Amino acid sequence: MRVTGWDVDATHLSRALEGGALDAAGAGEAAVAGECDILVLAAPLEVVLRSLDRFRSQVPPASLILDVASVKVPVVRAGAGLAAFVPSHPIAGSERSGPEAARADLFETRVWTYEPTAAPAAVQRARTFITAMGARAIPVDAETHDRLAALTSHLPQVVSVALASRLAASLDDATIALCGSGIRSMTRLGASSWEMWEGILIANGSAVAQEVRTLAAVLSEIADDLEAGRTQALGSRFATAARVAASLQVGTPANDAPSTNVMNTQ
Repeated sequence: MRVTGWDVDATHLSRALEGGALDAAGAGEAAVAGECDILVLAAPLEVVLRSLDRFRSQVPPASLILDVASVKVPVVRAGAGLAAFVPSHPIAGSERSGPEAARADLFETRVWTYEPTAAPAAVQRARTFITAMGARAIPVDAETHDRLAALTSHLPQVVSVALASRLAASLDDATIALCGSGIRSMTRLGASSWEMWEGILIANGSAVAQEVRTLAAVLSEIADDLEAGRTQALGSRFATAARVAASLQVGTPANDAPSTNVMNTQ
């Protein structure tokens, strides 16, 4: 497989070439799109949407077009009618960006969602590509994806930013000295690229805002329990948190109630 890439930042391209992540650098987005059999749109949401809009009049010859955006509803809408296009989202990555953040094993065993209503032939090609990357291809419709991503991905990002913002208000040498691994882990996402997150949070703003307010209500309840010294209520919170944390390590629900898996594999 020959990998050709393009980026608005020429330094990113040169570093990707030097590091062996790319075999060649295209002369521009149109040039890359015009020669690839598989075209992956890995860019901020607004760039992906502009590209899809342009493809309506300049249809690329690719047999498969994928995006990897963290919001799917506007992407599905923008790509409607492109037979080779399959909206998708690999649940992988970190707060780091740029060619140096690339990892050969990034997608190994990770869930990679795709829009099941895309053209069947393109979906089959997408599943083959995703599997070849080492990931698990999981069908999730756009509305469900964005609702769940608001809780599992977008909310943690906002919480990390909020905690870092609170810390910044009293960030002196003494405070930094007392910052251990816990708060470093919780603020790690604060280093994420705003360029990438801006479009995501605006596009999925209503769902994320709802999750933020729900979490704020939980925090308010915990504050009340702390002030009242309600150790039983606080202990119950800790027990629930421990079950959830354990379940995330093995990928199973944190309670005994029957659940419906909206991401069943085909």
